[in-house]
Amino acid sequence: MRVFPLAASLFLFFSQSSSQQTTPIVQRDPQAVALLQASVKAMGGTVPSDSVATGNITIVAGSLTTNGTIRILTRGTNQSSEQTSLPSSTYTVIFSQGLADETINSTATGIPLERAATSQSVCFPLPFLAAALANADESIHYVALEAVNQQSLQHIRLQNTFASQPTFQQFASFATFDVWLDASTSLPQRISFIRRNGRGAAPSISVDTHFSSYKITSGAAYPTQINLSLNGTPWTTISITSVALNTGLTDSNFPIQ
Repeated sequence: MRVFPLAASLFLFFSQSSSQQTTPIVQRDPQAVALLQASVKAMGGTVPSDSVATGNITIVAGSLTTNGTIRILTRGTNQSSEQTSLPSSTYTVIFSQGLADETINSTATGIPLERAATSQSVCFPLPFLAAALANADESIHYVALEAVNQQSLQHIRLQNTFASQPTFQQFASFATFDVWLDASTSLPQRISFIRRNGRGAAPSISVDTHFSSYKITSGAAYPTQINLSLNGTPWTTISITSVALNTGLTDSNFPIQ
């Protein structure tokens, strides 16, 4: 059994306990909050207890194109799992209550806390955005109304300040997300963030997730076309073929080893 998450948390606790902490200010722009509330309402308003989505995935890496399947799970607002099966490999990322694991071909390893801050799946935007609204530590800023590809989008920026968790405040800079909402429907069109495995000279990867073709399942809107880009280069296309809600998932479906 790996002890990385516990060991890392203990190290952070003791290394920070003797230092002076300044509680960050949590700024919640009323306009941005209202737009985010409208988006959650447009997607159904109530977060399902869990969701299971399955679909097809195409990954483009240079001249190589690989096709496979994907299974995306969520539970509440703080657990997710993305399980990708390709002809020659499998890859799973699990996020659970602030910690994250990745499994490549049955070998699980812990994800550094810096990267865990952006490891929750955004493919089902409803639980992700509802979590931001419910988190009193989340700063919510209005950026601008922007025109993108002849579409009007409301741009909002989210950041978890960890104001109530002094031990983890050093990770606030790793927990920033930009969200674009359709100005007419309030449905999320894009979520962007910077992914890093560490601080200092650790490489930064810009991850952009674009959503379209929302469909209603049991009262909740789920995007059935999801396109991801890395550093501005198209990388992954996901076509969701089925969605089931409230299936009875438990903590055992989101193991952090």
